[in-house]
Amino acid sequence: MSRFLDALHSGRVLLMDGAMGTELQRLGLGPHECGEAWNITRPSAVRAVHDSYVAAGAEVLLTNTFQAYPAHLARFGLEDRLEEINSNAVRLARRAAGPSRFILGDVGPLFTSGQQKEFADSKELARVLPLLDGVDGFLFETCSHPRVLSALAYAFHRLVDVGTPLLLSLSYQRTSSGQLVTFSGHTPETFARHAERHGVVALGVNCGRDISIDDIIEIIYRYKTVTDLPLFVRPNA
Repeated sequence: MSRFLDALHSGRVLLMDGAMGTELQRLGLGPHECGEAWNITRPSAVRAVHDSYVAAGAEVLLTNTFQAYPAHLARFGLEDRLEEINSNAVRLARRAAGPSRFILGDVGPLFTSGQQKEFADSKELARVLPLLDGVDGFLFETCSHPRVLSALAYAFHRLVDVGTPLLLSLSYQRTSSGQLVTFSGHTPETFARHAERHGVVALGVNCGRDISIDDIIEIIYRYKTVTDLPLFVRPNA
């Protein structure tokens, strides 16, 4: 079992870091600028964000790679710098984390060029994950559709070393009828029932639309009714 898995199952609370994008905006990232490109153009700023979370007590840092995948980088003419952007992200997070903390490779919902469906093509995932070499695990976050479970299973069996932790975090909204569902219309129980058998070691919730801390607590309780996996929350501002 990896050191990070040991920590997950230790029974103690692990403090994760917070948002990266909004912190980069505070440091000058423009509304139409690629935040992941700062790994190579303004690495000191990315490192400063990591350092601030370490100073606040975070034990788990995420790489600045939420949208560092080919189709997104192509919008900025940066697709040929995919490897450099991702490898620098790992290096910056690792230097801030030091030997005692953990870093997770941050994977947002991957979209293929011309597709509006997340994780519609496993080739995108196969290009991204190997470039995040050196992380303690991977966090698939801000996901919505059950296709992410198939992507996780593919990563578990084909792309990562045996024992590499895979974490999953979904985003939710409160519908006009009062239902808490992901943006694709699926309930927390949908993911909690199937996460573990698709290779997930911890299940969470992050961000969302028009939901409160009380809603996030409800999601966690609903997870707990159908899974014994470690649970985590990453609420947005």
